[in-house]
Amino acid sequence: MKFESDRLKKFNYDISINIDEAIDNKELIAVFENQLIDTILDITKRHIDVNRLKYLEKEIHKLKNSTSDDGNGEKLQDLQLKLNELIYVPEYITIEMSNKTQYKRLYSKGVLINGVKYKRFNSSASQARVNTVLFIAETVFDELRYRTDNGRNKIVPIAPAKLNAYRGLYGSSRYKVTTPNFCVVKDFESPTSFNVNFVTETDYSEDDEIEEKSITKMFNRFDGQGLISPKQAEKWAKELEIDYIPSQFCIRGSFLKGMLTVFDIHEWVEEFNEGNYIIESIYKDDSDNPMLVDLRCVDVIITESQLKLWDSWSSVDHYRQCCVENNMSWGISIYAPKYDKTFFYQNYQFLQTLNLDDNDVATITDKFVKWIKGVTSENVYYTMLFLVGMNANEEKFNQFLNSKNASWIKALIVEPKLIKDKYIRNKIYNMLKKKIQNASIGQIIVDGNFQVIVSDPFAMMEAVCGKEVKGLLAEDEHYSNYWNNLNIEEVVASRSPLTYRSEHVLLKLIKNDDTEKWYKYCYSGIILNAHGNETDRFAGSDFDYDIIATTSDKSVIKGVYRKELPVVYEAPKPSKVIPTENDLYNADTFSFNSIIGGLTNKSTSGYALLANLSPESEEYKVTLRRIKSITKAQSAQIDKTKIGQEVKGIVPKWVKYQLPIKDETEQERYERELNNRILLDKHPYFFMHLYSNTKKKYKDHVKKYEILSLQRLGITLTELKSVKRMNDEQLNFIDEFYRKSPVIESDCVMNKICKRIESVDFEIKKLLKLDEWFDDYESFMNKDIKFNQDTYKKVKKKYSEFNSMIRNEMNNTQVSVKTTYDESVAQDINIVRERLKVELLGVCNNEKELMNYVIHMICVDNKTSNKDIMWSLFGDEIVDNLKSNKDYLYLPIQDEDGEIEYLNKKYTVRKVELF
Repeated sequence: MKFESDRLKKFNYDISINIDEAIDNKELIAVFENQLIDTILDITKRHIDVNRLKYLEKEIHKLKNSTSDDGNGEKLQDLQLKLNELIYVPEYITIEMSNKTQYKRLYSKGVLINGVKYKRFNSSASQARVNTVLFIAETVFDELRYRTDNGRNKIVPIAPAKLNAYRGLYGSSRYKVTTPNFCVVKDFESPTSFNVNFVTETDYSEDDEIEEKSITKMFNRFDGQGLISPKQAEKWAKELEIDYIPSQFCIRGSFLKGMLTVFDIHEWVEEFNEGNYIIESIYKDDSDNPMLVDLRCVDVIITESQLKLWDSWSSVDHYRQCCVENNMSWGISIYAPKYDKTFFYQNYQFLQTLNLDDNDVATITDKFVKWIKGVTSENVYYTMLFLVGMNANEEKFNQFLNSKNASWIKALIVEPKLIKDKYIRNKIYNMLKKKIQNASIGQIIVDGNFQVIVSDPFAMMEAVCGKEVKGLLAEDEHYSNYWNNLNIEEVVASRSPLTYRSEHVLLKLIKNDDTEKWYKYCYSGIILNAHGNETDRFAGSDFDYDIIATTSDKSVIKGVYRKELPVVYEAPKPSKVIPTENDLYNADTFSFNSIIGGLTNKSTSGYALLANLSPESEEYKVTLRRIKSITKAQSAQIDKTKIGQEVKGIVPKWVKYQLPIKDETEQERYERELNNRILLDKHPYFFMHLYSNTKKKYKDHVKKYEILSLQRLGITLTELKSVKRMNDEQLNFIDEFYRKSPVIESDCVMNKICKRIESVDFEIKKLLKLDEWFDDYESFMNKDIKFNQDTYKKVKKKYSEFNSMIRNEMNNTQVSVKTTYDESVAQDINIVRERLKVELLGVCNNEKELMNYVIHMICVDNKTSNKDIMWSLFGDEIVDNLKSNKDYLYLPIQDEDGEIEYLNKKYTVRKVELF
């Protein structure tokens, strides 16, 4: 369950609640399989009985297909309750802290849920960013802490925030896999000299000092990366039940995380280490000599940066033994795809840091414009490609139809006539409207994709075997199978969060016989050389499954600021202690209320402001330096929790207007006026499409000056803006309009992209107009079920009660100022809808009969009602009914000679047997 601390306080931190009430309160959460849940079930000897689970599901299915009566409805609800209880883990709750005072109370005294006391267990890095803490029932707390400590040496010093983060790994969702034969080796470091913008922090009220200079820095060349043999990778692929061997795996284990890239370890040893399989591990024996490892007995090589507390065990065997004793397993949280995508969405951070002129803006947005306009061309098969995705073939459509994807899309694939269904056209309209809105804040499509960053595995094997580290890639050389296959030799690589111009990295790609032999398993992934400073230029990336976007778009390549230097600073080292529970609690509170988002917004304001300034002016130079300081401040905020001390954020004079002070000097007056001219206190114009309150302020401002323009000048504001040669009165008026505007309306890159998108008529409203709508809703229903008016009235009443509840919930929900998708709200709605289905089945336990009533109620009795509930509750059943009337489908299949062009590829409509 999940709670807010405010709610717990109202009940004096003592709440009684059952599963049904938790669903109604939206306090029940779905948690993917992870080590913490597994261990709790192990402690309580409550392993989910798969046979019992299947039995309950079978009985529920039988009742859903049996004759509808009140007795069966009650049985169905009872079985559903038993099923929920079987998979429910009451010992695990999360609490979002409304303030630190409430957290202090909860930490010191705990909380009672159904009479059971819960205590603070941990707050991972991702949880702490949203002020959330995991609490565990006292009944299992000590044993869970003991097992998850996994025999580690507790007197090994560590920064408290790091221990929180490492413990947080136990809560990562994962697919469990068998433990491989593995060894642990030392990290490998080597120096690189390069020029930088070096930031030296000053007083919190003053600008930082920034100096261009050359530094020499030691880089951990394989930070977070390990190697896995093809044989072990194939074994895991079978366990994951996928039909290919991924190039990379993101692994999770006890104090273990990182990326494994597939590489033929054993063949390399034979060819380049003269068949000598004996290497040194990171561990030492009693004589202080390195423990040796025979790579013939190893399928996975782990680095010390991956096994976070490696020195808390005496050897790999000791660690492995502790894992067995405490039932700690390995898992895969994510793995590389079988096929890389061929396009991706840019974002405003990527775009605002490029030098794009008007022609570039038109070129880079054209692909998006043509794409969206194609969806409104009334070609249902183009629309299918938009909904399903690129590279469509029979296999992809088959996978889509058998997936958990939106059932209304699956229905459209089966029955193309549904393109005339009002609900489906509205769904497509809303999707297009959202994509257009997102494009206004930079989410336009370009050729390319996101791939995992890999450090040269050939060089890693040289380091593992104690040889000179040369690798297959020299400095400034990189490798990508994806781009090589397209004969692309140069791409731009970018990693989020991207703040400064230098973080766009041009990659020169190579291909030769050696790369094709030794990187053959890395058909996905961007392989970096082991000699350069790319990880610094990617804002401090590493190789623990970090991803970067690469594109060959000519406008993006042209727009890179090639002479810009990376921004670096000397990050303070965290103090290592033997953490107490108080230390860990304090680390939590220190991580709360992150200001990283606010820093990002200030840099965006800075880029918008630069476009109004002359590059030679002092205002421009100071603003650019402040953007560099914000880049440093973002890194410092990330480091803040690690070091356990406050760090410098936004300097007040950057955002607050300064009034004259008494007896100020000429220099003080000059600096004050300069600061006031370049305040970062406004959003850029395009942020109207991100923040609703910004949009309202701007619209009110425009409305006010529309009236003033008519009163003072006798012309509209639009007419005034089109005047080529303004008189003094007009110039003063337009200057006042922009000066007092709540947004920065400059010609910065993102504002230009936004206005380009705003200027296009995408003609999506024609989706809402049709002379003849689809009306054959009987095809949705099961024709073998008789209609019972009494049962129908009961279903209708229950549905009406649900609708009232949802309306009340929506009215009581605070509207966010940010116009973005809220995943937690969506999950809450899904849980409530599932609850509705259970209650409806209590009225009519026959699922097919119930489906007919819901369809009749929504599509026949009340055609204006929202059909979301019908599709969410019975979408797959509707698709099955539509399938029952078909022997084959017509689908757009990729074909070089096809008549449909979609995102640079061609497709032909083919007749395909129904899957």
